Amino acid sequence: MNKETEILVIDDDPGVIFLHKIIIRESGLCKEPKSFEEAKEALEFILSDVENKMNFLIFLDINMPYMNGWDFLEKLSPNVKQEKVKVIMVTSSLSYADREKAKSFKLVYDFLEKPLIESQCQHIQRKLNGWMNNLLK
Repeated sequence: MNKETEILVIDDDPGVIFLHKIIIRESGLCKEPKSFEEAKEALEFILSDVENKMNFLIFLDINMPYMNGWDFLEKLSPNVKQEKVKVIMVTSSLSYADREKAKSFKLVYDFLEKPLIESQCQHIQRKLNGWMNNLLK
């Protein structure tokens, strides 16, 4: 059975979600990314894949109410296989401390400043091509 890959956009700002979904689609990375305004809902969605059939590429904001990006990563990390999940931090934070903290999570693949742009998505696709080989079906 082929593995599926889900691209998730997690951000509390509906405008950012709208923009990032357009950019992801136009870059050719994915036809229809899923989006979540609350990290807790995204976490529940990912953890519902109890049979580990899916891979997840996650575009994650840091600063969100209720559950921020760091809390999300702390809850997600022990519950998924590292080879099944790649997280791209997409944030308005320019903090060196945030960049360093992101490096402490094995699931974090990259750290980008908002807004996401098409060339970044194309670069991600090239770098993760083998891992995401079924995205463009």
